[in-house]
Amino acid sequence: MKIKLESKNYIDLHLLDQEIRDVVLIFPGGGYERTSSREAEPVRDVFLKEGYHTAIYYYREEKLIYPQINIEGQKAIEILKNNPFIRKIFLIGFSAGGHFAIMLASLYPELIQGTILAYPVVSSDKTIYHGGSMRNLLGTNLTEETWEAVSIEKQVNSKMSPVFIMHTMDDSSVPVENSIRLIQALNKHQIYTESHFYPKGNHGVSLATKEVSFEEMNPDEFVEKFGYISSWIHLAKDFLRRIKS
Repeated sequence: MKIKLESKNYIDLHLLDQEIRDVVLIFPGGGYERTSSREAEPVRDVFLKEGYHTAIYYYREEKLIYPQINIEGQKAIEILKNNPFIRKIFLIGFSAGGHFAIMLASLYPELIQGTILAYPVVSSDKTIYHGGSMRNLLGTNLTEETWEAVSIEKQVNSKMSPVFIMHTMDDSSVPVENSIRLIQALNKHQIYTESHFYPKGNHGVSLATKEVSFEEMNPDEFVEKFGYISSWIHLAKDFLRRIKS
């Protein structure tokens, strides 16, 4: 079910059935430039098998910048909230999609019951930031105020719901310090947080299974090199079970 928004962006909602269930809203990565297919439908299928309704947010069909992107994000979540078959809303975001997800979780905590992040962009600190994501998010809106506002470790607050984080220690695109700073901020505000760090793995491994292998790699080689990271999605599913109980 394609839910159109006021822009060219849309939500692809997949109701498992006509029962009232929790929904997982997926924010694929892509540097705020595009939405990665490797972090979209394959992730959706994982959570459908777990008994969730799912939705993929295609938020870069039209490149809204901050703060307009947050206004649309709030409306998108409210649309899901008002669906009679949806109970609780959980977010899962990858890379820049992780930034968008945790930004919304900090701004609208009353709408979100938990957030899962995989190698998220978090900080606008130029010593650790992902420059492309920040430029695509802010456009020409580069004031000191907006730069501060999109550094999410500075926006964490005590109203936020539980957060799960996965990152690889040698991520050369989005340094692991992004996740570390977020964890420190969440701990400061006593937010329930679970984190898992893997020693090696390229940025964007997604589920680390054959179906999401990098285009330039043989799928078997991809799994041989990065498959051990795939345990993170099982840990994330366990995280959701715990915070719901």
